[in-house]
Amino acid sequence: MILKSQDVSYCQLVRQFGTISEIVSGVNYQGNLFVRGNSYPQQQRQSAITEMRRSYLDPEPAAACLLVEDGEMVIIWYEDRHIVKVVDSAQDLVKYFNLAQLVQEMRSPQGVKIENRSQSFRLPYLRCFIGREAVDWMCNRLAISRLQSVELGQRLITDNWLTNLSNQQPFEDSDFFYQFCMDK
Repeated sequence: MILKSQDVSYCQLVRQFGTISEIVSGVNYQGNLFVRGNSYPQQQRQSAITEMRRSYLDPEPAAACLLVEDGEMVIIWYEDRHIVKVVDSAQDLVKYFNLAQLVQEMRSPQGVKIENRSQSFRLPYLRCFIGREAVDWMCNRLAISRLQSVELGQRLITDNWLTNLSNQQPFEDSDFFYQFCMDK
């Protein structure tokens, strides 16, 4: 089925594989939820239609598909049996992030700036980052708000993925130093 972007409702979905949950982009069309597949420029619309037909006719696993024209792009959306719910609130969004994957991305070369730092006359803090910079990174990388980023940072502290080096419990959008627990 080929639709226009105004025919669907865009949303965030929770997809679960065993104990691992992740947030994925989705659309709701007539009460059915679909996850994002490949996208093509409008000039390659026929290639998108061919891929969608091939996916729909593939018996393992058979899945409903949508083709949505959105501006200059044509996007294929697939039904996914691993979708467990629509993200309804900021708390839901933060609750379902895969923290192990998030920490891995934050510690990667494209992640937050981790380095040895010092503060006035104190001993240096090794392999740490600044809370404000982590919030900036989460906002840009995860497309979430600053408030959601702070809530996610607090979840990382609560679940013992990171620690505040100034011995204050809450995660803040500030110049406090934080360190991943595995880097201690």
